[in-house]
Amino acid sequence: MPNFQCSITNVQVANRPSTLLRGVALAALTASMSSCAREESKTVFDFIQYLLNQDTWLRWVACILLAYAVLQTWRIVRLVLRYSFRFLRKSYRFVFVWGKRNWIIIAALGTLLWALSNPIIDLLQDIEQRFLYPVYADEYSQLSEPHLTAIFEAELGKRVDPYQKSVVIRRTRETAARIGSIPLAIYEAAYLECGLKPFEVRSDLVAAGWIQFTRAGLASLAYKGKPVTFDDVLRACKSKDIDFMMDLTELYLLRKYEQSGKKPLNNTIDLYLALFAPAYIGAPHQRIVYQGFDNPSYYKNAGLDGWYAQPDAMGRRQIFNKRSGRDGKITIEEIYLALESKKNRLLALYLK
Repeated sequence: MPNFQCSITNVQVANRPSTLLRGVALAALTASMSSCAREESKTVFDFIQYLLNQDTWLRWVACILLAYAVLQTWRIVRLVLRYSFRFLRKSYRFVFVWGKRNWIIIAALGTLLWALSNPIIDLLQDIEQRFLYPVYADEYSQLSEPHLTAIFEAELGKRVDPYQKSVVIRRTRETAARIGSIPLAIYEAAYLECGLKPFEVRSDLVAAGWIQFTRAGLASLAYKGKPVTFDDVLRACKSKDIDFMMDLTELYLLRKYEQSGKKPLNNTIDLYLALFAPAYIGAPHQRIVYQGFDNPSYYKNAGLDGWYAQPDAMGRRQIFNKRSGRDGKITIEEIYLALESKKNRLLALYLK
């Protein structure tokens, strides 16, 4: 089969009738596919133009074959439509017409599923977390900090362009040095917050950016002598202004670092607490950070509740998250397990 390139001048087709027929058939097949990609469509159009630019007699043969291909394609489409219509007409009653008894059964089963939805969710989560995708605390503790940092930076490269990646890496190192932290801690916190997407905006517009800035968090923060608003962050996300985003990240973390009494943020949990609840930096893992189902600070971060670890048969601490485990209290231990789980799932993609 010839190798059809996107440019007419690069198309290489042997001057044999069999090759020509195969090419025309390929063009007809590709044009008939509704999901045809733009590059494939261009290849087809380039090939047709190539055929129509041949010498007189070869062009006449090509036109006959093209007309045949078009007509045959139309016949195939008509055949498919005819049998599809017959199928729908025959199956309409089976699919759409239900008796009263069947509707009662459907309503009863649907109500039962609704009543048992939470236990079903817990069961599915348990199967997934216990057997399909198990995650363990400190599973990759043998890896060095540079090794882990390199993996996070490789993942970052999938979400930003090369220039943006270089800015994030450079500024993350600079920021980490100024707040007594390490780049890995900032990456782990950003991965939990935004999935390493510097311009991510939450669907409810509550938070946005590299470390998910909020309106409350930006209060009294100034940039180049002017107060920073949440709209400024949204504009930076829309325009993909990576320099502003990293400047603001450094200002924000530096302020949290100073407000904490300049406690070194040299581990991930303390750095994340600087973003999430700076008053609890260095507190015991059993400390409750936010509580109360009606507390906005809790329910906007309810995904951090319900985390726990259990030893498996080999003594490893397996991490679980269950909706039934949400007790309206978010502890530092749960935040640590959420960070650890997401980090280890990412590392598994590179190391298994």
